[in-house]
Amino acid sequence: MLPSSRPSYSLSLFPASVTLCQPHSAWALARWKRRFAPSTSTLVGPAQCLTMREVEQGDMAEGAERAHGHSWQAVMPVCQPLLAELPAGSNLSVVVSNQWLRYKLLPAMPPMQSQAASLAIAREMFMETYGDAAGTWRIQLEPLPRGDSQFACAMDQALLEAIASMAEQSGCRLVSVQPAMMQAYNLIYRQQRGLSCLVQVEPGRIHLAVLRDGHWLALSACASHAQDWPRHLVALLQRETLRLGDAPQLPGSLFLHAASPISLSSAWPALQGTLAEMGWQAVPIFTHAPASSAATSLTTPAWSR
Repeated sequence: MLPSSRPSYSLSLFPASVTLCQPHSAWALARWKRRFAPSTSTLVGPAQCLTMREVEQGDMAEGAERAHGHSWQAVMPVCQPLLAELPAGSNLSVVVSNQWLRYKLLPAMPPMQSQAASLAIAREMFMETYGDAAGTWRIQLEPLPRGDSQFACAMDQALLEAIASMAEQSGCRLVSVQPAMMQAYNLIYRQQRGLSCLVQVEPGRIHLAVLRDGHWLALSACASHAQDWPRHLVALLQRETLRLGDAPQLPGSLFLHAASPISLSSAWPALQGTLAEMGWQAVPIFTHAPASSAATSLTTPAWSR
């Protein structure tokens, strides 16, 4: 089957920024079709992406330092002008901030159990933690769990509907709505050996996953401040590895993604040294890189339908 001739774009929604980019693999055909990029575009390098525009507004950033403290409704009006620049019929993938999602590690469901039954059990577990509000959330389960745990994610149904409506109004074809944590996981899942960590740093919050040979062991998060997030990350990492009883074992790679590349670059040298002293090999990851096709079962969840 020939690859689709539709240009593809990725829209990332975070409390303090909205970024629209085009994977490099799709850029050559789109450039030939469009001939000229909009005046607001910036080419960021041959192996990266074409950044159409990154929007950071004071009213969006205000309150982003507080965990789950900023409503996704404030971000949606910013998206429409960005998508209006795209060719009609473009494929659109949307990545959603961890701060607007809820994650859980559930006991792995029996392989022969129906999807409806598995989702019902997952919803009950979310409701035990978050109350009746979870009764209306859209829940997605990792389709092929490995080990004893299964990754589950819940999103406000209203947010999902707003994304679908935004894509439809812009004439785009919505192909996936992806949690930020799973986007990063899909980029590194082949590189996981032994005990490893996946960390995502967003303004105001840090999310951390501990894995062994690709199996989920723990998920945790903590609030952080712009200047102190490396210290908060180290404390969170120490707490989780001790809680799991893995401190005596030789740690492996710690894959780190920061929503703001500037904050990562300024803190990287000192943080890398601190993690090395703890036995971790720090590896920065960049979510604009193309994900492996082997992980498409997670990158195209039912949310996109």
